[in-house]
Amino acid sequence: MNLPFLKKILLSVFITITFQANTIAQTSNYSVGLFADMMMESPGYDTYYGVNGKYDFSKHSAVQAFVGYSNIHITTIGADYIYQIFDKEKSNFNIYGGLGFSGDFYRKTVHVEFGEYSASGKVKMNLFAINPTIGISYHAPIINSSIFAGYKAKYYPFENAVDINFLSVGLRYHF
Repeated sequence: MNLPFLKKILLSVFITITFQANTIAQTSNYSVGLFADMMMESPGYDTYYGVNGKYDFSKHSAVQAFVGYSNIHITTIGADYIYQIFDKEKSNFNIYGGLGFSGDFYRKTVHVEFGEYSASGKVKMNLFAINPTIGISYHAPIINSSIFAGYKAKYYPFENAVDINFLSVGLRYHF
């Protein structure tokens, strides 16, 4: 067997596998994974890291729940309703939008010194947030996982405050 013929066979096999992998759409309804929400403006650059789970209850609709911790001592717990534009059984690529709620729980020990005096104490604050989100996702059937990236804002209705410009990224495994 000559080398150029072998290269053509290997290229044909690679193209066939790649094409076949791209035509197999997501069929699993359950997925779990890791996420990060990073605020993209100063001075905060808050970053939340955590785990999330998603359940697709139709070809276009899903709910996801998450729990995470941030670099500024906030624990977040929440859930989102997600609407996916494309049928998840026909397309690996999707565009989504949604709305969710979260509880953000701030806890930190503070130590203050002034001259010869010092004091310590715990600072606590509980916040309720409404989280609109939009983004894109891609299901990689070869590894049975989805990657996603999106934009999220956090609106705190009781404080009348908004944290905007969160970049959400993550990876979920489908089972």
